[in-house]
Amino acid sequence: RQVFKGWTLMWLAYQATGVIYGDIGTSPLYVYSSTFTSDPTRPDLLGALSLIIWTLTIIVTVKYVCIVLRADDEGEGGTFAMYQLLSRYCNITQQDPRVNRLVKMERHSTDDMHHSNNRIRNWLERSKISHAFLKVIAVLGVSLIMADGILTPAQSVLGAIQGLEVVKPDISSSTIIGASCGILILLYVVQPFGIHRISSCFAPVIIIWLLFNACSGIYNLAIHDYTVLKAFSPYYAGEWFVRNKTSGWIKLGGILLAFTGVEALFADIGAFSRRAIQISWLGLAYPCLLLAYIGQAAYISVNPSAYSNPFFNSVPPGSFYFSLVIAILAAVVASQALITSTFQLLSQVMHGSYFPHITMIYTSTKFHGQVYIPMANWLMMIGTIIVTAVYSNTTRLGQAYGVCVILVTFITTNMVTLIAIIVWRIHPAIV
Repeated sequence: RQVFKGWTLMWLAYQATGVIYGDIGTSPLYVYSSTFTSDPTRPDLLGALSLIIWTLTIIVTVKYVCIVLRADDEGEGGTFAMYQLLSRYCNITQQDPRVNRLVKMERHSTDDMHHSNNRIRNWLERSKISHAFLKVIAVLGVSLIMADGILTPAQSVLGAIQGLEVVKPDISSSTIIGASCGILILLYVVQPFGIHRISSCFAPVIIIWLLFNACSGIYNLAIHDYTVLKAFSPYYAGEWFVRNKTSGWIKLGGILLAFTGVEALFADIGAFSRRAIQISWLGLAYPCLLLAYIGQAAYISVNPSAYSNPFFNSVPPGSFYFSLVIAILAAVVASQALITSTFQLLSQVMHGSYFPHITMIYTSTKFHGQVYIPMANWLMMIGTIIVTAVYSNTTRLGQAYGVCVILVTFITTNMVTLIAIIVWRIHPAIV
């Protein structure tokens, strides 16, 4: 595990901004349009905003940034890294196909683990079902993140290019798809240059994007409707479900898109380090995203029909063309988060001999976790182009996208729960 301090840590935090937050940072392009299908009422708008605020606070900030990032395996993140960590602590014997012998580990009994924790660990050790279950969900988690790596570029770039509809409502669908595919091909072509070079170029784009969203949010809040700030009360989030019942749970799929890419925070920890990710999220991304969603809600409160294209409809006067350019650039960068995650996770599963060994290139001599896998890169490019052409718009794509996000988050939650009980030795009742 590499430990970084001082200016090196700040440089990694800067690079992390360019790679990790592109995905979650571009969610303001489509969250409200994916949530509502008609002009929202004020109670529904406040309920949606409240859910977004508390989702970013509880799931992303508290759960992932403060807790999940600590469940790494020697500096590596992702579901497979958690599986490897649990395998060692639960004495699950692993055999590398390239080695003829098994490594046998013995445990000496101690009294430093609570009885209930010990029972759970013993069950995991002795049950073949638990061994198979852990292995399946670990590999499934990797597969889902790789699926996200194909869906994210299509969703983000389509969301940005659709901003052209504001200027030219009669623009054809084929033009939007063609422009999106061209941008996506360019993104995959530059991957061989390495994460450290790409992130240094991408970081200014995401920083400008986040700051523009924050400024736009402050403007809308001051000019249109500052009373939407009452959505910080969780009462409105609860009222959303009481009032909308089944429909509220269905619409929740759109709201959950506010934290798409959160798994990249954990999966990319090997490339940037935990502290760099925490600094960049708490110091920049989190407050900027809150202001972005609050500002959009303030604008939609006065202009309900703006929900269909919330970002471009709510930008301050005179800034539309700038917002279009920076949105397209940010959407391209958004794709990088899951592309990098895919390389990191494939590296882990290859080291664990759960995937055939293919060419893997280390792109930095200083930061050992930064890798590039050519075959994965070109296969992902083909998959992304096909998905972009088939789904053709963010509303249809958002449904498939949301399923991946929810499933991988659910898997991570269960794995971290086991780590908290067995590795961190926290009482199950507290967990």
